Amino acid sequence: MKWSKLKKTIENNFAVSVSGRVNIFVTRYTSGSFFMVRGWITIDKAEIANFSTSDNFRKFEWDTPDIDKRIPAEERTEGNAVEKGEFSRADFLDACREFSSMKIDEALKSDNPVIRSFAMLDRRLGKRRLKLIDSENLHPLVLKCLNFRLECESIF
Repeated sequence: MKWSKLKKTIENNFAVSVSGRVNIFVTRYTSGSFFMVRGWITIDKAEIANFSTSDNFRKFEWDTPDIDKRIPAEERTEGNAVEKGEFSRADFLDACREFSSMKIDEALKSDNPVIRSFAMLDRRLGKRRLKLIDSENLHPLVLKCLNFRLECESIF
C-alpha cells in the first residue's frame, strides 16, 4: 500500500475527538552526502515521536532484526515519548502497515508500542473501555497517546 493511502487509512480511524490534531508523517531525503529517512508523529503540530533510521543505526547499531530494542525505564529521558534511535522509519512503517489490518483487540495487546499508541487514538476504542486501561507499565509513547485521548474525551 502506498504511504499516502496508508496515512489516510490510519488517520481516518482516529477518534473524532483527536481527528485533525494527530498526524503521522514519513520522509526520505537522499542528495549528495546527505541522507535522512524518518517518520514522526505530531499532536497539535508538535512532534512527539521521531523514528529516525540514521539515529537508530548510529546510536544502537541495530542493523539486525533479532536485537532487543527495548530501553530500560532507568535509561529513559523523562518527558520523551520515544528515545532517540529507539525506532527506525522501517519500524514505524511496519507498525503502520500491521495496524491498518488489525482488530482493535489485537492492537491493544500488541508488544509494539507504536501499534498500541495508534490503538489509544482509534475510534474503535470506546470511552468506557478507554477508562479501564491501566496506565502503569505502559511505554511512554502509548502513555502519551492515552493521556491525550483521555483529555480530548474529557475523561479524568
